[in-house]
Amino acid sequence: MSIQLKMFFDCDLRTCPMKHRMKLRWLSTLLALLGPVVGVGGYLLDQPSEHASVLAYLPFTGHDRALTLGIEVFLGYEMVVGLLVLTQAWNREKDLRRHNDLMGSVIHSVTEGVLVAGTDGKILFVNEAASRLTGSRSGHGLQVAEWSGSYGLYQPDTDRLFPPDQLPLVRAMRGEHVAETDVLVRNPRIAGAAEAWASVTAAPILDSRGELLGGVAVFRDITEKKHAEELTQRLSNALEQTADSVFITDRAGRIEYVNPAFEVTTGYARAEAVGATPRLLKSGRQEPEFYRTLWESISGGATFKATVINRKKGGELFIAEQTITPMRDSRTGELSHFVAVMRDLTDRLKFEEQGHELRLAASMQQRLFPKAPPHIPGWDIAGAFSPAVATCGDYFDFIELPGPRLVLAVADVCGHGMGPALITAATRGYVRSLARTGVPLAELAANVNLLLVDDLDECHFVTMLLASLETQTGKLEWANMGHPAGYLLDVSGEVRLTLESTSKPLGLFAEAGCTLGEPCVLTAGETLVLVTDGAIEAESPAGQLHGADGVLRTIRAGLDKTARELVESVIGATRAHAAGAPQADDITVVVVKRG
Repeated sequence: MSIQLKMFFDCDLRTCPMKHRMKLRWLSTLLALLGPVVGVGGYLLDQPSEHASVLAYLPFTGHDRALTLGIEVFLGYEMVVGLLVLTQAWNREKDLRRHNDLMGSVIHSVTEGVLVAGTDGKILFVNEAASRLTGSRSGHGLQVAEWSGSYGLYQPDTDRLFPPDQLPLVRAMRGEHVAETDVLVRNPRIAGAAEAWASVTAAPILDSRGELLGGVAVFRDITEKKHAEELTQRLSNALEQTADSVFITDRAGRIEYVNPAFEVTTGYARAEAVGATPRLLKSGRQEPEFYRTLWESISGGATFKATVINRKKGGELFIAEQTITPMRDSRTGELSHFVAVMRDLTDRLKFEEQGHELRLAASMQQRLFPKAPPHIPGWDIAGAFSPAVATCGDYFDFIELPGPRLVLAVADVCGHGMGPALITAATRGYVRSLARTGVPLAELAANVNLLLVDDLDECHFVTMLLASLETQTGKLEWANMGHPAGYLLDVSGEVRLTLESTSKPLGLFAEAGCTLGEPCVLTAGETLVLVTDGAIEAESPAGQLHGADGVLRTIRAGLDKTARELVESVIGATRAHAAGAPQADDITVVVVKRG
């Protein structure tokens, strides 16, 4: 049966030899030639001749004229019939050839690909559109089992080759009619070919008796359609997942679509919003002229952008940056829809307002710190702080008093931010006011504690290292209220005195007193170092603390440096230890060197 199918599709449908018609043509030719030969022979037999003695011995003699004439008439008739049959056969073959040429041209010119295969799996015909996808005009003798791998035929949405027995053409070769089936094509035979998609239908080919001859597959290139569907799906996913509220209305302003962000922002569920108009968000804070201008703009095809005060379902107002874009029908160019995108600015505006307030607070707090260290002959003094956020809970101060005497204060309020910054400001005011009254150091600390107890709740307290330095003699009195230790280093960099905690933190207990530490005298070349816990508790990426050892190591490495340079070195070393990680706590460093 496949031989019969091959006869029709062979030679590109342009030369189609039909053996049964060739036999008829030769038979008609034989009959046409035989008639004249016999007629001429009969004529010769009927003529007198000098060779009559020889002709007399032939079966047909000139004496039986009636029989001879009959034979001649019969043969003449056969000649005419043969010529007519030959002419008809020639005309039919020419018509068939013309029909085959026309059908071949039609099939080759269609945009759909056409593949024909016999029941033995041999590909018999490939049109131009199909060859662009398969890369050839023939099957190259491939077996059916090799089709998927050789032509790169994959199942949709997978990386698996199409099972050969499930290919549409193969199923048609078994007698099945196959509806549209999508096939992903990554043809390794075509150099540089991009991934393509084909929609394939297939049907069996039957002869006049209904016997199966093979199958034919017809496919359409749907690559652009698939890409458009993928793009549409990505756009849909983007709309569904974007944080901005999106809603789409028809030309009359009725809402047809809202995304999940719209539901979250406005409080209206999709079922409540669809079919309604954007008036459900109207707050009444815009003048009628605003909405008139909006509608005139978008109705004229222009994009409208403004900051709008809208109202949520629960009545709460929110500020939104809203952009409305007209959409036109791709065929008619007429306005068909409006797309609105809303970005809720309420939180951002609040944050910006808070940020402005924080920057203002930070600026004010920085003014509370000493603008410059005191200039005292024989002494090199410096201090600096590095806040973790705009405002901080650290505090240091230099208070010059008669005597001459210098009060040093380094404090840390638990936490950082606006709250601790306010407590820091209050603490600074208390210390400065009491210090200028000339009260002894222990009494000064006890009074500050009582004042803070009245101000603070149980969640807040202040650690402080307070010292009084007689600048002429170098005598140092000190008290440590729960603060990290200070260190007095001799000229060689060894720790001569550790200023450890002597009392409870300030602001927790009213009855807490203040115990002074062991007084000492700073001699020439010695260095006093006071820090907050931000310089000690900074962690490396591996979780290792910078520690007091890290601070002292930096001081020892720069004993010949100025106090200012040492302060900057300690802060820099602390940040370097954290290896660029965000600063977790405020850092404050004070250094006093005696020349």
